[in-house]
Amino acid sequence: MINIQEYEETTRQYQIAIKWYRDKVFQNTVSESAFNSIEKCYENYQYSIDRNIKFEKRARCKNNCCPICNTKYKANKYFEIVGKLQNINNKCLLFSLTLNGKNTEINHEELKREIEENNRKFNKLIKYPKLKKVITGYLKVIEIAYIPERNSFLPHLHIILFTIKGIYKHFKIRELKKLIENRWSELKGFKANTYLKKLGTEEKINKCVSYLTTSEKKRLSKFFNEDRKILATYLKSIKRKRLYIWSN
Repeated sequence: MINIQEYEETTRQYQIAIKWYRDKVFQNTVSESAFNSIEKCYENYQYSIDRNIKFEKRARCKNNCCPICNTKYKANKYFEIVGKLQNINNKCLLFSLTLNGKNTEINHEELKREIEENNRKFNKLIKYPKLKKVITGYLKVIEIAYIPERNSFLPHLHIILFTIKGIYKHFKIRELKKLIENRWSELKGFKANTYLKKLGTEEKINKCVSYLTTSEKKRLSKFFNEDRKILATYLKSIKRKRLYIWSN
């Protein structure tokens, strides 16, 4: 049986995406082939609804610009990450770390530069000798938040750190927080916000991963409430970029 509310919301997202992506502001962001694949994806969705059959994976376009396929991708990513972390959690302690960059204007070149700088500075942070001796690996998630009050983007990193079980022989949690905060601010050249907390239980891990993947705040459709240029800038800045990166 069709969930009317879900059907209406899915249809709304497809229709807005198709309408917006015709706009010239997306000309160098959403290619003609990508646009056509999203249109076909919508047709296949309507076909499945009309015949009351499952909207199969093979019928979806799986394009990152498609709001529906983007949401499906992140739902799959949730289960992939949770599965890997369950194994890692048996061998290591897990911490959730947020590292903020600086606010940027609605300009994809400026945004892209800040994303790249955050990645470079993180690579330096993780190699800092005092941290290197306790950190065994990580999952890095690149995220770009839009701040309506400032009409700006805030590129930042969410990290799930894997540390040795005996980390508390080296640091108390507040000492680790302070070390990361000071080192990150030093690398960024300004007092950049950081946030660190321990992920002890399976429930906390799942909640953290859910926030990084399936949270409504992370959905592409959230940009449909903003100016088209904002979505175009966001899509252009992440084009061909991996947003979920595991350490070796």
